[in-house]
Amino acid sequence: MPLGLLAGIALLAAGGPLGTDMYLSTLPAIARDLDAADAVTQLSITAFMLGMGVGQVVVGPVSDRVGRHRLLVVGAVAGVVGSVACALSPHIAVLILARLVQGAAGGTGVVLGRAVIADLVSGAAAARAFSVMMLIIGLGPVAAPVIGGVLGGAVGWRGIFALLAVVAVGQLAVAWRMPETLPPERRFGGSLGMTYRRMGQLLARRAFMGQTLCFALGFGTMFSFISGSSFVMQEQLGMSPLGFSLVFAVNAAALIVGNIVTMRIVGRTGPRVLQTVAMGLQVVGVVALLLVALSHPGPGGGSVAAVLGCTLVVTLGSSLNFGNTTSIAQGMAADRAGAASAVLGGVQFLVAGIVSPLVGLGEDSLLTMAVVMAVCSAGAVSGVVLSRTAREAR
Repeated sequence: MPLGLLAGIALLAAGGPLGTDMYLSTLPAIARDLDAADAVTQLSITAFMLGMGVGQVVVGPVSDRVGRHRLLVVGAVAGVVGSVACALSPHIAVLILARLVQGAAGGTGVVLGRAVIADLVSGAAAARAFSVMMLIIGLGPVAAPVIGGVLGGAVGWRGIFALLAVVAVGQLAVAWRMPETLPPERRFGGSLGMTYRRMGQLLARRAFMGQTLCFALGFGTMFSFISGSSFVMQEQLGMSPLGFSLVFAVNAAALIVGNIVTMRIVGRTGPRVLQTVAMGLQVVGVVALLLVALSHPGPGGGSVAAVLGCTLVVTLGSSLNFGNTTSIAQGMAADRAGAASAVLGGVQFLVAGIVSPLVGLGEDSLLTMAVVMAVCSAGAVSGVVLSRTAREAR
């Protein structure tokens, strides 16, 4: 698969991480400027994630019927509109609504990016391709928090959304030039209703849904940290916005390492072995973080080094999980790649939308975040067990 095409797919799918990572350090400032409570401000993350989920569920199955290209262009246009609206928001309610639109646009790029790869490759080759895509996307979270910290300090949070609008214009240019990967003869010829029924049929496949739960709840484990980290690091542990951004970038670098590992060895081990390793790393990291939180309760408890060490292990496990689990799940529904991608993404961002407000509950942000991460991690492991027992029972 050409690297240039993968890079284009990755840019189109990068709306998700850029839309969250770049502005995280400015959440407290947004709350102050728009006179909103912290929990309400975090709903801007929830709205974005729900938009990502809804966008994927709507667009994925339709793309199996009409192709990928034109929907990529429509999604990119929505991204420009949503980003500009965020930058100009006069009230927290407007910001939350604009983030919903921005998220739906990002979801279009993500769901179609996975579908395009599934159109072209499968098996270990698909796992490598998904890992390359995640590697390129992972560069965004490395740079985005630093850019967000610097830009937020210099021109404020509105400047961050203005930059995201510029990025969205670039995504539109890429989408316009992206080739069609699903020719008419390979498209589903039934009605729109039948298209969505085909997606619904996937929900009854235990093996596929087990992989979906592993993917979504594995993401939920990491996203619990993404959503709660700015308040844990800055308000509970006393870090500056720039310091938090650097810590966040270190975790994002672990995503890159995991994807490089997958690219190099998945051809020898297979995706399932790496998936098992991924689950083990997530469990170890989450248990360690729980111990840190329980041994240092209350505001000011814990240390940056201890929290960072635990979350690095979790993030490394997450990076091994995403590409390999995506490859396994998409391979189980190769005849409906858009629908399968929609189910994966829809459940993923539904989970993200649920965990985001949960990590903001309570006075001990670190303990709350660790508990939510532990629940998600346990669910991801259960998904793997469900999938593998379902396949073995056949």
